[in-house]
Amino acid sequence: MAIPREPNGRPLTLYTMSLDKALDYAREALAEGLNVEIKDMDLRDTLTYRTFQESPILAKYWAVAVTTDDSANGYRSKSAHQVLQAVDMVTPEQYGAIHAEDLVAVCRSVYSTGSTEAVTT
Repeated sequence: MAIPREPNGRPLTLYTMSLDKALDYAREALAEGLNVEIKDMDLRDTLTYRTFQESPILAKYWAVAVTTDDSANGYRSKSAHQVLQAVDMVTPEQYGAIHAEDLVAVCRSVYSTGSTEAVTT
């Protein structure tokens, strides 16, 4: 499997709750000679709570940032509604990232049940 890319050739970032999927993506990127950064991320709810600091951590997930540059970096928290906006409004190539179904399912359940309880994975 080749690493998917934006139209400009930039590799897409993978977001997933599965460490195995994150490692597989990282291995493929490394095999292509790309630089990889794997981060554990916090999923939060800033629709219910005003700030990331006020929101409890709903779940932990993995981000695999792939770059042709010397390093990759980004934010360590994302609100569930931001994930859903990215998934529902644009293609992965436009957003620059792939959100795995496991993560999207957790985000959808946050707003379908109204629960802001932490999700165990």
